[in-house]
Amino acid sequence: MKIPALFIGLFITLGLQAQMLPDTVSIPEVEVRSKVDVAGAGLVQHPVDTLVMMQEAEASLSDLLAAHTSVFIKSEGRGALATASFRGTDASHTQVYWNGMDIQSPMLGQVDFSQIPVFLMDKVVLHPGAGSVVDGSGGLGGSIDLASSPAWTQKLQINGMAALGSWLTFNNYLGVKAGTQHFQTSTRLYYNRSKNDFPFYNKNVADIDPKTGEYIFPLQRNEHADYLLDGLLQGFAFRFRKKYLLQLNYWYQHSDRSLPRLNTYEGDDHANLSRQNQQTHRATAQLTRFGKKGRLDVNLGFQAENMIFQVQNQVGGRGYYDAVYSDSRTLGSYNKLEYSYRWNKKTLLKASYRFNYVHVNTYDSVNRTGYDQFRRRHALVASWQQYLGSRFSTMALLRKEWINNTSLPLIPYFGFNWDVDEKAKLVLHGNITRNYHYPSLNDLYWQPGGNPALKPEEGVASELGIGWQPKIKKVSLETSLSLFYNNITNWILWVPSPLGYWSPENIQHVVARGFEVKVNLNFSIRKIYFFLKSSYAFTKSTNEGDAGKWGTASVGKQIPYVPVHSGNFMGEVRWKGFFLTWVNTSYSERFTTSSNDLNLRDRLYPYFMNDLYAGKKFPLKKGNLSLQLKIYNLFNETYRSVLGRPMPGRNYLLMFTFRL
Repeated sequence: MKIPALFIGLFITLGLQAQMLPDTVSIPEVEVRSKVDVAGAGLVQHPVDTLVMMQEAEASLSDLLAAHTSVFIKSEGRGALATASFRGTDASHTQVYWNGMDIQSPMLGQVDFSQIPVFLMDKVVLHPGAGSVVDGSGGLGGSIDLASSPAWTQKLQINGMAALGSWLTFNNYLGVKAGTQHFQTSTRLYYNRSKNDFPFYNKNVADIDPKTGEYIFPLQRNEHADYLLDGLLQGFAFRFRKKYLLQLNYWYQHSDRSLPRLNTYEGDDHANLSRQNQQTHRATAQLTRFGKKGRLDVNLGFQAENMIFQVQNQVGGRGYYDAVYSDSRTLGSYNKLEYSYRWNKKTLLKASYRFNYVHVNTYDSVNRTGYDQFRRRHALVASWQQYLGSRFSTMALLRKEWINNTSLPLIPYFGFNWDVDEKAKLVLHGNITRNYHYPSLNDLYWQPGGNPALKPEEGVASELGIGWQPKIKKVSLETSLSLFYNNITNWILWVPSPLGYWSPENIQHVVARGFEVKVNLNFSIRKIYFFLKSSYAFTKSTNEGDAGKWGTASVGKQIPYVPVHSGNFMGEVRWKGFFLTWVNTSYSERFTTSSNDLNLRDRLYPYFMNDLYAGKKFPLKKGNLSLQLKIYNLFNETYRSVLGRPMPGRNYLLMFTFRL
């Protein structure tokens, strides 16, 4: 297919950086150039701009990643399940950590990013490809690190947000931080809800005009799609004896949402009504001891989750009866002991031991099916990071893991950075690793259909990239290009079984390759500030499996739901407290079948989503107020992210924020 002109303009669109200094303040230009610390040698990581996170604070993490990173988000609708995948891999191949603790569901092996408010996070860092093994195994596509960290401010800080949007949407957040140089406390509260009953034209069902023979698509509403999300995040941090840092965090969240029926549904309005209620407790404790050359880190984590999934049907006007009532409870303990030793300015050694334990008990009281299983995971990790000369740095890592009574093969990693031109900040990087993703507990034990004989998915990932930050007067320019190649065998896929239900099998061999381009640009003209942040990804992820098992029609075809072309950019302009922001997210066509059929039902058309933000910031003596209007889907585009799930047209959010 032809690439739209939008991608050509991706690198010439202008915009402006948020949170600039007041217009009346003029400061001389200051240039800071320093060598990369050996602790980062050989690692590739992409932090999300904290200023972008501030602007998207009321959004979910899925919205942030879709609009501002190259990670592909597969969303089932507003407030519904949203998963993330790197570089043509599956959602289960993305590992997610919060303050160093795994937060994937041990049942599904993935994370619902629609359930994570950006407001709670201080840092979001992406580790694509091979770099994910530094955090843990299983991230065949990559990993995402989330952190809620202390600000170490010595004054009281209060920030909050109240937003009112289309379809009775209310987003409310409040944060309070206070402390001294030795103690910090942070409290964040949130309450989000929406009726979410937006209108849409259902093109999956239609009447035929008797005169013209044309299809007439009915205008329907997204019924039974309301959602509620609330919770709190409490953090404490202590510094004592100049050598110790203790951080404690507790995150409680409650989610209650209806799951709308597919728009192909033509049954009784009082049947097949689904609802999911979920409560999650997460807690982490991190103790760090700083020595003259060494550093000791002790991390303890705990996660408990209770999810009730219910499907009801009305029977003979006598009321609603459960067709499904599944009660799933998970408990997890996540522990790490790590010691880092700085041999000298050019050498850093690390060794760590990790032990994770998860237990899942799930039972459907109507169908009387379920399972009760646990998993123990041990890991030993050793790494060596070294500068060779003044411009070349390397990192070598070995990881050995045991899962229950199964010993996984060694996971090696090697990466390097080469400062080709220090003055222009021209850096070449590369890495390669072998990785394993163990099946989720649902893959192994779900009833009916679980397959205990599944093998771990095995991947070999590699990357070669270059970054450039030239010195240009009064202009900040940062560009990068990364080439990647990922070869995955024993890919797990759920397929229909001869017994009439779906079951997972190791039947695919997938090769994902492509490249990513990023461009960031900042400059100002007469106190008008411009900022551009853009990226484009070409991803060819194809099934190279055995035609005898998978079928000849699917071999060599693009993996379902993975777009070949994807891109996003944010352009912003600011002047005297006023700001205007344009955010674009674009995907090429996607297929929903492994054979890439071109019929209307199985093809998702390309779409180019445009959002527009406009607002004004009002400075105060000790803070600021801000009023902002956000227009989502500016051009009222009709699009789908997955089959059978309607997506909203143009909608609005009016937001008031304050920082005191």
